[in-house]
Amino acid sequence: MRRGSSRGDPGAAGCASGRPDLHGGAGPRAERPEVHPARAGRLRRSPLRYLTAAVLILIVCLLLLVQAGATGVRQKPATSALATCAATFRVGFVADVAGIDSRADAAGWRGVRDGLRGLTCTHADVAVPRRPSDYRQLLQAYAGYDLVIAGSFLLTDAVVDVARTNPGTRFVLVDPMAAPMAQPNLAVLVFRDDQAAYLAGALAGMVTKTGVIAGVYGPFGAADQRNRAGFEHGAAYVRPGVRVLGAYQPAADGLPYANPGWGAAQARAFVRQGADVIFGIGGSTGKGALRGAAQAGSPCIGPDDSSADPAVSACLLASTIKHPDRGVALIVADAAAGHWAGGIRSVGLSEGALELAPVQHEVSPGQLEDLQTIGGRLSAGTLQTGA
Repeated sequence: MRRGSSRGDPGAAGCASGRPDLHGGAGPRAERPEVHPARAGRLRRSPLRYLTAAVLILIVCLLLLVQAGATGVRQKPATSALATCAATFRVGFVADVAGIDSRADAAGWRGVRDGLRGLTCTHADVAVPRRPSDYRQLLQAYAGYDLVIAGSFLLTDAVVDVARTNPGTRFVLVDPMAAPMAQPNLAVLVFRDDQAAYLAGALAGMVTKTGVIAGVYGPFGAADQRNRAGFEHGAAYVRPGVRVLGAYQPAADGLPYANPGWGAAQARAFVRQGADVIFGIGGSTGKGALRGAAQAGSPCIGPDDSSADPAVSACLLASTIKHPDRGVALIVADAAAGHWAGGIRSVGLSEGALELAPVQHEVSPGQLEDLQTIGGRLSAGTLQTGA
């Protein structure tokens, strides 16, 4: 918990070009100029002619350099000089269609670079698909690499299929909605959402005046169940007897994690039942719950991007924050060091991959200290979330 609210062509190295169309060949003999013995009087040349020729050559070189730089192709990031390495550890990272503009993909790619930082003989590439149908093709293109990372839950089906057909390659799936069936060459990086939710529940239990709080969640996925269990147990830990309301988004509405209208209506309904702190989590459905809380004048707790919504910032007590980069960095560094195991890899408070960030002016110093103590016990394993 905390207080307070690198590819492609590197550019021309000189004026020489590798393009065959820029190299002139000898023309036909009939077109070659005749060579006459030079007379003494013809050996003298004006220095101005040599200066002019030199300037023209310089201009041509500069133009070639500009042409090379205008291709728009960037050099692929690599952490070490590959030419001196007998073997190179190569990582391929495949983003979803949102690309590196997505916070999750950007964090995952940053984690790859962090995991390789300081290591010699390593190289990393990132691929951004144009459409979801490109996922399998791009993952397969990296199958000759040492480690291939699917940076989003949207690549779950694709990475499972590609891992199955390439048993000699190690794959990582980052933060899926639901963990796929185990494969020895597929590691699934999951985050202890329940720990952050436990801290959120503890904070809600500390600040409630009515003794009633509520949570609005996604459609009963594994992460939704972990969030609910953590929130409810955290609240009960600090305030035994607290009444905790909760609701999962109905699966029948056909908009999993994408129904802010339902989330807002559910939050307002909970406020009418006496809840004075609302925890909203689970895509835009959870964000809708935070807006509903704000509309009803109730404090709220949400995910890390909640503060960017002006309609939510007024009610925000704290944000649960996930750090995908730290989890990815750990698994990349371990794989580069030869430590590999397929299956579930969980990271949480003890790895610095999760935290609760209270809005400082809304939380008293004593409450902050209590939250830090609880976070320390969760991190040490002496306190369990109940999930």
